[in-house]
Amino acid sequence: MPILLVLLLSAACLPTEWPNPLELSPPIAAVCTAAVVLVPLTLSFLLRTWVVRSLARDPSDRCEVGTFYDRARRMLFFLNLGLVAAAIAGLGWGPAVWDRFTLEWRGQTLLVPFGELAVVLPYFLIVFGNWLIYYDVEVALIRAARGDTAAPRFWSRTGYFFHQLRQFALLIFIPLGLMLTHRTASRFVPELVQTNWYRALSLAGVPAFVFFAPLIIKPLLGLKSMPAGRTRSRIEALAKRLHFRYTDLLVWPTHGSTMNAMIVGLLPRVRYVIFTDAITEELPPEELDAVFGHEVGHARHGHIWYYAIFLMLSIAAIAGLFVLIGEQREVLMIAAAGAYLFVAFGFLSRRCERQADVFGCRAGSCSDPACTGHDEWTAFPERGAALCPTGIRTCAHALDRVHALNLHGSDDAHTPLGTFLRGVFGWLRAWQHAPMPVRVRFLYSLVDNPACEARFQRRLFATRWGLALGLVAAVAVLAQWIGWRKLLDAM
Repeated sequence: MPILLVLLLSAACLPTEWPNPLELSPPIAAVCTAAVVLVPLTLSFLLRTWVVRSLARDPSDRCEVGTFYDRARRMLFFLNLGLVAAAIAGLGWGPAVWDRFTLEWRGQTLLVPFGELAVVLPYFLIVFGNWLIYYDVEVALIRAARGDTAAPRFWSRTGYFFHQLRQFALLIFIPLGLMLTHRTASRFVPELVQTNWYRALSLAGVPAFVFFAPLIIKPLLGLKSMPAGRTRSRIEALAKRLHFRYTDLLVWPTHGSTMNAMIVGLLPRVRYVIFTDAITEELPPEELDAVFGHEVGHARHGHIWYYAIFLMLSIAAIAGLFVLIGEQREVLMIAAAGAYLFVAFGFLSRRCERQADVFGCRAGSCSDPACTGHDEWTAFPERGAALCPTGIRTCAHALDRVHALNLHGSDDAHTPLGTFLRGVFGWLRAWQHAPMPVRVRFLYSLVDNPACEARFQRRLFATRWGLALGLVAAVAVLAQWIGWRKLLDAM
């Protein structure tokens, strides 16, 4: 959930009056915060020790051990956030940073450039420590699943740490860094921030970042062009049949630790389709076609463009509403934005993901609505214009396989409480995509009732454009009410 995590970290970095209910001095607050950091790291180490010893004793227990490990990590994630929040607002770490990390500038005492990062440093320390601790668990699980021969292929501990760090930099550090750059400029050169050209550049920075992100992602994640061979030739032929244009097909070397695929880039000249090494090795060709079709579906239906417009309009509407009601506390605005994104954007994103799943089915479908299987002589229509039972089942199998291989254990729950908790954590983890079993069930429902697909497409079309037009109207009304200048300043 990188979007929500970025919002939480951004809220912690705001220039707010953090409470210090215990009235701890900065040195004591630092010591207490260090103790808080050690609590989740100790729990992670205990979890790591139990998993490694359990798998060493009996590798056949991988499913049960992996299930407990996955659920424990999810709970520890929320515990980590809670403990860091308690340190910042309850133990005086927030006030200590704003009191001690300062310098003199033009007769004022100001927080040092990017000093806000020190406020959320406890969270970073927990995350970085967990990567080093959980490395042993990942190795043990891979050995139990694939045998000892898979172990040498996995990352070294250092390599695994930097593999995680590159992803964290892309999803967290870059957007947080852009926000902190603006905060630093606002403190040290406020006259610059108030100029029209700075505002214009700031607004243009978001779409510019989205546009050029593919050029950053490739070196940052160490992506490599997919080598020539049967897999690349098959995907290129499928892209040609689907009339899908792109710059390159890339492989993300994860040493078998991740099964995923994604598309980045708004325009074909800077658009990449990325596959992890594991997904190209583990999926059979027809299921890899379905995964590629899913990514093409995002581009075909304009999801990335729509998300960018939807988020910008939403931020403008929320900012305008807060100006209208006279509420200037940025913490509340970020909290409202987070709640709104979790509900509204999550609702929209889950349905767009389902739409991409349907296109993944179409990518491997023939024109026979009652077909029972494909062979080498099967003719597939251009642009994914058909939907057949075999294409649906193939895509559902692919999603099921990716889900199973990304999970360390079983998804089974044998008690009502276990079922409830699994459902809650499943939705929290997959709030943008919906839990995989839900997506797979929808696809299977189309086999017996293909008319549902057309109805789903009509409803999603109405939902997307209804939300967009509603946001445009809301922003226009708010701008007329409070003035465009105030609205731009609030953003």
